[in-house]
Amino acid sequence: MDPAKYRDVKVQRGLIYHYYYSPPAAGKPTLLFIHGFPSTSFDWHRQVAYFEPKGYGLIVPDTIGYGGTSKPQEYEAFRFKLQAQDLIDVLDAENPATVIGIGHDWGSAVLSNIAHWHQDRFAGFVWTALSYLPPRTEEFVLEIAWQTMRKLVGSDIYGYWELFNQPDGHVICEKNIDSFLQLAYPINPEVWRDDFTDVGKAKAWIESNRQPGHGPWLTEEEYKTMREALLKGGLQSPMNFYKAAIANVNVQDHRDLPAENWQVKKPALFVAATRDYVCRAVLGRANMQKYAPHAEIFELDTGHWVQLEATEEYNAALEQWIEKTPTARL
Repeated sequence: MDPAKYRDVKVQRGLIYHYYYSPPAAGKPTLLFIHGFPSTSFDWHRQVAYFEPKGYGLIVPDTIGYGGTSKPQEYEAFRFKLQAQDLIDVLDAENPATVIGIGHDWGSAVLSNIAHWHQDRFAGFVWTALSYLPPRTEEFVLEIAWQTMRKLVGSDIYGYWELFNQPDGHVICEKNIDSFLQLAYPINPEVWRDDFTDVGKAKAWIESNRQPGHGPWLTEEEYKTMREALLKGGLQSPMNFYKAAIANVNVQDHRDLPAENWQVKKPALFVAATRDYVCRAVLGRANMQKYAPHAEIFELDTGHWVQLEATEEYNAALEQWIEKTPTARL
């Protein structure tokens, strides 16, 4: 991704957002790509390489806590309603006519909140790995979530949140950065099933500095770029995504949300990863069927990093969906 195509904008609440921008050709929509943890806009570089030559507009931000974007240390700054407004402010800086929102991981959670508060601004939505998430109006209790997930899918799923919620969680991960990254971007998806999702296992992996290698779908140059970006920016601010969720900073906003805003009315696509042991495809399908029953669901036999593990298939699925969805085109 050409560094010269990055821009900076100060959003209404005073934070600086750093984002990649490429204007659309005539007749093409603009794609807003929203990354997750532990990532930067670079996570979408293969999509940029595919869609930019075809004339699609691109807005690819470093989300709050990452890259060249502001890195607040207080978790209250990570309220989803605030993040959604931030990205609307980024859009306002470029004012594209037609926008499709595309999210992955925590980016999918942010995209869900964009759909809650700003749905009319978008022509369509694409959720990747993590599906649309309905508003949470009841308090989240991590220990109860573990129990619930054990009953539903047989593992804690949120087990690693315990480490990320610790005051020194970022220190542990930064000290053993390669072990952390090789757990985050694993050599095979089943590493998450065996060593990530259950309570205590992620911390044990990272503190023992295990390094079996990263996913084979990452080149050494890509891995180096990701590593350098995380070390430069640090993990303290990004881990506030988890702290904010555990602290229930979004509950009141979601209680105030009108009931009609819970449903996705615009065209939607969910790209599910059948070997993702955190963002379980079965749970994602259930959410889409309840809140966006018209959505298309496309499954890929990958782990969590769909856009990297199955780049060609993912890009083709996105393009085909956009081109056959009239309201998602100019």
